[in-house]
Amino acid sequence: MEYYFNTLRTRSYPIRLIFLIFFPILGILIEDLTDSALTDLIKSSNHEDALHELISRHSGIYVDMLKKFGMNCLTQNQVSDIMKDKDYVIYKAALEYDESKAKFSTHLANKTKYMCLTQKTKNKNNRTTANFDDIKFCKKDKSYTPDEECNINDSFSRIINLINKHKDKRLKTLFHERYFCGRRGKLKPWKEVAIKLNLSAQGCINIHNKAIKEINSKIENEKIKF
Repeated sequence: MEYYFNTLRTRSYPIRLIFLIFFPILGILIEDLTDSALTDLIKSSNHEDALHELISRHSGIYVDMLKKFGMNCLTQNQVSDIMKDKDYVIYKAALEYDESKAKFSTHLANKTKYMCLTQKTKNKNNRTTANFDDIKFCKKDKSYTPDEECNINDSFSRIINLINKHKDKRLKTLFHERYFCGRRGKLKPWKEVAIKLNLSAQGCINIHNKAIKEINSKIENEKIKF
């Protein structure tokens, strides 16, 4: 059997394919074939057994790379979708594989990593952050219920909900005064907010900025955990 594999490595692609087509006659099992031989079979004839063998060998690598590069930056739905695509991704990796550049395991690992990082970049570009200056366009309401009082998107509903539930109870009043009590639709000056809260203007700013960081962090950390 070793003779056949050594011969296979030195032959042209057409001869390799002819050999692979008749490998059962030679008494060679599918699990005895190299990754390169399996990908050749997949490329030439969409060989199902070859694909199943490749999936069996390398699903672990796929999952490991997804855990490493997806667990802290992708949503649950995104990870679920990528997991569902595992067999298809391995199939595509087989079609694209060039044994002169890398081992198949390395090729698949790089492909999976690229998928995760590409999705991470898309998430980063589309990520919702707490831009509280935009809240001033909402109507004033003591319960801060955007679904009832404001024509704003769901992200602001989440933000305002986090403000309402924040452990620092001054925060609700602070944001109410700053963003909903200004004259003619403008932001209320910090010195006036400070009087309402019996704090210094800088103290109000510090509470405000700290809250923004905390809420952004909560939104950012609402990710899938394996």
